[in-house]
Amino acid sequence: MTTRQLIFVTCAYLVELVAAVYFTRATSRRVLGALAGGAAVGCMGLGAIALGNALGLWRVPIDRTPYFPALFYLGFVISCSPIYLITWRVARRFCWRGLAVFIGAVMVIGPPRDYLIAAMFPE
Repeated sequence: MTTRQLIFVTCAYLVELVAAVYFTRATSRRVLGALAGGAAVGCMGLGAIALGNALGLWRVPIDRTPYFPALFYLGFVISCSPIYLITWRVARRFCWRGLAVFIGAVMVIGPPRDYLIAAMFPE
């Protein structure tokens, strides 16, 4: 992934985050909690990528510029935060049944989406 692609995707996820904040009517405390959760996922994601690359399980092409890991981390944080806001709202409205449907939908939609993105951007 190039720096330009990463910035574009991060900006698109930022728009999604703003929409999630608006439509879930989240308070600033809730938004900060979602960002903190995104920060935790960012740490775990970068660690998983580094470990997977080192063990040869997969290859994630990462630029070797000094600012790219920080930009990649920011992308993780911003892309994961809306998920926490949406699941919070679904859990408040539909309890555990809503979360079960949400997780099922993510399980069905996620893998084909990942394969489609990998096919579109093979490098």
